[in-house]
Amino acid sequence: MLLDCGPRQAVDRIYNFMQENGFKKIDYMVISHFEADHMGAAPDLSKKVPIIHWVDHGLSVVADKTDEWWKLRRGPWARVGMGKAYDKSFDEYKEARSKGHHILVKPGDKVPIKGLDVVVVSAGGKNITRPLKGGGAANPACAKIDKRAEDDAEDGQSVGVVINSGRFRYAYLGDLTWNAANRLFCPTNLIGTVDAYLVTHHAQSMTNELGGYYHGLSCCSEAEVRGLSPRVAMVSMGRQGHKFGSPDAMKVMHATPRLELWQTEKIMGGGEAGFNADDDRIASLVAEKTERVPHIKLVASPDGSFTVTNSRNGFSRNYPARK
Repeated sequence: MLLDCGPRQAVDRIYNFMQENGFKKIDYMVISHFEADHMGAAPDLSKKVPIIHWVDHGLSVVADKTDEWWKLRRGPWARVGMGKAYDKSFDEYKEARSKGHHILVKPGDKVPIKGLDVVVVSAGGKNITRPLKGGGAANPACAKIDKRAEDDAEDGQSVGVVINSGRFRYAYLGDLTWNAANRLFCPTNLIGTVDAYLVTHHAQSMTNELGGYYHGLSCCSEAEVRGLSPRVAMVSMGRQGHKFGSPDAMKVMHATPRLELWQTEKIMGGGEAGFNADDDRIASLVAEKTERVPHIKLVASPDGSFTVTNSRNGFSRNYPARK
């Protein structure tokens, strides 16, 4: 199973990683939502390796929108022709998907992978309404959580999954935005605790100074992170950080007890600069283009213990099973 595949330029990196590790095919390609940095590599990757099952939420809610619509939602990042470029990329994705078996998922569904329990907790703008095993407790952190503007674009449509391998639990919530994510944790924590998770929405936080809509695109509230209570949180943000971002999400990570942060890249720009993990736990410290990408590797055992290793320097840490 591959959870998202990154932008188009990530194709060779994924393919080379598969070759190095003996992977001949992708049984399940889970695309959280239809944005270029999550689905962009899929069409070209499908030409290099077989992709048997395509798992997603169906159709894009931002297809066939005008440049005016894109300008309202992309603000300083908007450009002429953005809508047409997006439609072309989504058409390419749909064409590639049509050559495999498409699985349209909704909250509560499972991705049927032998040996794993993969539960869909969000999809298509909806969440599970009943707690998973281990969930259901009241979440004290919800008292601090405000309600923000809803997102009507693709981020809020993200397919989020919780993966169980024996006693090991891992969460990936795609790019769920503030309100959508918090509904999983407030007033009741529907997921429960996990051992590790990929930090939601690239740890993006946006201040209210950019306007209510952008403020609502933020992620990683204290209710989410304290609710999940992971021992390891992995951040994939990019070296330049978020140009108009704030460090709020990164501050939440650093303030959460017993949580260790691991990162794909050292953040040198944006509001998040200065809130990095220790260098030993960062896969790439400098801007470099290489097909053999430095990476963070997590190996889980059925008893719930796991090991995280930085491929760049071989630094490794063992995490015992929860009692």
